[in-house]
Amino acid sequence: MRLAARLTLIAAAPLMCAVSTSLAADGIDAKVDSAMRNELLNKLAAELESKYVFPETAKKLGALVRAKQKTNAYKKIASKLDLARALTDDLFTVAHDKHLRVYITFSVPQAGPPSGASPEQLEQVRKENGSISKVEILDGNVGYLRVNGVPWIDGARPAIAAAFAFVHNSDALIIDNRGNGGGDPHTAALYVSYLSDGEPFVTGSFHYREGNRVEDFWTTNLGALSYGARKPVFVLTSSQTFSGGEGVAYDLQAQKRAVIVGEVTGGGATSPQRLSLGHQFMLAVPVAHGVNPITKTSWEGVGVKPDVPVDASLALSKAHRLAIEQLRASTSDDSERSDLDAVLMKLQTIEEAESGIAVRLANADLLGAYSPAFGTGTTFVILEKDGRLMRHVDGVPDRALIHLGGNRYGQEGLPSGFTISFRAHSGTFELLYEEPNRSSVIRVKR
Repeated sequence: MRLAARLTLIAAAPLMCAVSTSLAADGIDAKVDSAMRNELLNKLAAELESKYVFPETAKKLGALVRAKQKTNAYKKIASKLDLARALTDDLFTVAHDKHLRVYITFSVPQAGPPSGASPEQLEQVRKENGSISKVEILDGNVGYLRVNGVPWIDGARPAIAAAFAFVHNSDALIIDNRGNGGGDPHTAALYVSYLSDGEPFVTGSFHYREGNRVEDFWTTNLGALSYGARKPVFVLTSSQTFSGGEGVAYDLQAQKRAVIVGEVTGGGATSPQRLSLGHQFMLAVPVAHGVNPITKTSWEGVGVKPDVPVDASLALSKAHRLAIEQLRASTSDDSERSDLDAVLMKLQTIEEAESGIAVRLANADLLGAYSPAFGTGTTFVILEKDGRLMRHVDGVPDRALIHLGGNRYGQEGLPSGFTISFRAHSGTFELLYEEPNRSSVIRVKR
């Protein structure tokens, strides 16, 4: 595995000093004495000064550690775990770099970066489907990928290929990066590859302090396997989107290939190296920083700013609605437009019901006959019997409507998914009949 990829994977992991009931037994939480503390701080300061990616900041970080050491600022901290946390917090006040951290390792620390992913680690990536936890086609033929990371490319490539094959024929795509904590930048570049056409190009670079070395990350020409460069794409973000997960969003935004929907991301665009500080203390120290070839900068410290800011919990419904609106605007086919209108009405009534903002329409307003707004089809009649709304269709049993919230109703005796919703629209009332695996149809009260 390439160096930059290895380093980013290390940084994407949460603080490794967390959680074990056997900490004391393993010596992890042994008391920190004066000799250990001084040895640790001396080595930490030296490593920061010589390796942290930005030299001026590196000097400030080293000076901070030495000043803390001189004033015995950590003298009262006796726990290794607490000392690692305190050091990480203090370093952040200077560098504001979320990849920079001191942590505790359970294993025997080894100097230098790891040799790469082991066969067991790659197999775990495969079992986790390359961190793709969900693939589906949403209403309106909108593809959806929930991507929780960009792990080692050698393990993730087959799952990514399968996911994009599944959504290949969708008319728009949503990539959910709200839980994407990062990983291998080569895997991030592969996602960009699936959303582009033509010859390979550099999607981003790491600039190293040591030797002023630059490592470029290239797309791959996937030919007919690519999703293409023209269909609408939306990327969802949250404050938890980090590192390589941010890189996918940032690169696609810079290329104007995707609309970013959600929250400002975590702001981590450096690439750390893992170093042993002794006594089970480890240092993740950024040795390179990302640069986008279009913006000439990155999202480090500022995060990826969404094109459509919205609370992360609402990002999927917002992006789905934007996708349908864009598809509707691009078609001149009346039948397709009618189908997309039905999807928009469904999304509207769900959003109103879930948010609690819907004003429930009175039963008396809903009574009457509803026929398709476009084309021909079955007429639905809404009746009231013993205070309950009933759906009547000639030739089939009447069904009582069960209120689900807002202006949405289930149907007694039918499984979930067979839903009827109502809205007041353009001076009349509309009914939307939904059932699994079939297009929904808007019917207008005559």
